[in-house]
Amino acid sequence: MDWISSLNSQGSSANVWTATAVVTCLALFQLFRYKQQQRFLREYGEADHELPFSTISIWGLTIGPGIEYHWKERFKLYKNNEKELLVLRPKVFGDPYFFTNSPEVLRQVNGQGWDKPEWGVEAMRFWGENLVSAKGETWKRHRRILQPAFNSKTYEMVWNESNRFYREMIATGNWPHQSGSTIDITNAQKMTGRFTLCVILSCGFGIKLGWDEKVHVKKDDPLTLDDGIHLQGSNILLVTYAPRWILNLPFKKLRFIRVATDMMRSWFKTSLAEKRALTEREGALSTQPLGGKDIFTRLVQASDESEKVQISESEIIGNTWVFFFAGHETAATVLAACFCLLAVNKEEQEIIHREVHEAMKQNSDDDELRFEAYESLIKTRAAFVEALRMMPPGNFMVREAVEDTILQVPSFENGIESKKSVPIRKGAVIGIDIVGIQYNPRIYPEPEKFKPSRWYGVTSDEAYSAFSLGNRVCIGKKFALTESVCFLANVMRDYTVEPLLKPGETLDSWKDRVLNETKCELTMTLVSSPVTFRRR
Repeated sequence: MDWISSLNSQGSSANVWTATAVVTCLALFQLFRYKQQQRFLREYGEADHELPFSTISIWGLTIGPGIEYHWKERFKLYKNNEKELLVLRPKVFGDPYFFTNSPEVLRQVNGQGWDKPEWGVEAMRFWGENLVSAKGETWKRHRRILQPAFNSKTYEMVWNESNRFYREMIATGNWPHQSGSTIDITNAQKMTGRFTLCVILSCGFGIKLGWDEKVHVKKDDPLTLDDGIHLQGSNILLVTYAPRWILNLPFKKLRFIRVATDMMRSWFKTSLAEKRALTEREGALSTQPLGGKDIFTRLVQASDESEKVQISESEIIGNTWVFFFAGHETAATVLAACFCLLAVNKEEQEIIHREVHEAMKQNSDDDELRFEAYESLIKTRAAFVEALRMMPPGNFMVREAVEDTILQVPSFENGIESKKSVPIRKGAVIGIDIVGIQYNPRIYPEPEKFKPSRWYGVTSDEAYSAFSLGNRVCIGKKFALTESVCFLANVMRDYTVEPLLKPGETLDSWKDRVLNETKCELTMTLVSSPVTFRRR
């Protein structure tokens, strides 16, 4: 029986050691949390909100709540707070950060003393450094290379191609020509996505195609370029951070993502080689006027060793990806949202229709709006910008203080507005809540309402904060506005738009299902966008 006593003794010792280890770990954890809390209070002050995970951490993005939190809480998050700069502290994992719904703060953190944190641009660098991910002097170099491609000639070409693609969509998509006839579009974003992709391919990269013409890298490729961009963009976090072997697991979705990524890589390299050969053969690099070069031509030109401002092959591919995705996905998202919002605001449809009808009297050829009509389509443009305000695709940005600084933050005490100086330590992170800015009642009274008229008297580009502000304002802003206004004007001239209801569904149920449900991947989009178009 001695051996049993010995085992009991050893077991008791093991239990003691296990208990001691557990208590020690808990004590160390509590000490760590205490020091973390003290550091938090020194650097950030009291937390305004607490969540299990940081909304911008990997855990927050995968488990939740993620950046959808700022959309879902857009009417509550900043309510009854004394200033427009709040602090979020994760309870379980993630670093604390400031977040703001102030355009004034956005303008400050887009200036000197602030930059994008490295971890915040990794996903955008998957294909290579680009205008969105670049910082400091690298960003200035990319901007100098690309800015000349965005000019009045480009915008006129965008307008003319938008007209062409609208005509082809109507002709090839079985759209009705008889008054009162309808067509149901179960997914408006698929339609608008096809439109904006065709425009960016044509005007940005010189790839002329028809509305129903698909682009494949090779004839036997299972996916089209449209599929590749969507699959790669909607799964950018997975392809960026997951080990390569994950994509080799025998699951259908993972296989599609892997095929799409490989297809995009092949397409980029093939297109780059073809563009180089074409420009060298035609002498375009040395003879074509600067203003006549599209985005892709300028990128290829900048890779020439004789150029003063140069760019690498990976940077060409990185910028090509950004302009493919950002150049069509964001505008497509807003256009789809605009049609859904117009569907439940019939009076706004008639305002646009009357404006387009008047513009046709002065600026049309063969029943087609000319580019000169763009400036006069104030109310049409306002409807698009209002949809952009209510459904901003780029719904969250992150900036990091590169030095100790002070922010001037709008604050309120007893209903009186003032500016409060808030010291910010080097390394502190601020989340720019674009949704919060667009729903800030101080800037936009009754933010929950679709009111295009709030933009009628706006002449300053600074007011379009959904395109960002300051030095980092979106380079493709006028490109997106031009194609979207043209498409919207054409559709609203010929059709009205109505909600496409499910059997037994009420209008209020449709509004809740369509206008309140979003998904946040690389951009924020409506989950569904079902509408019916009726010929006028």
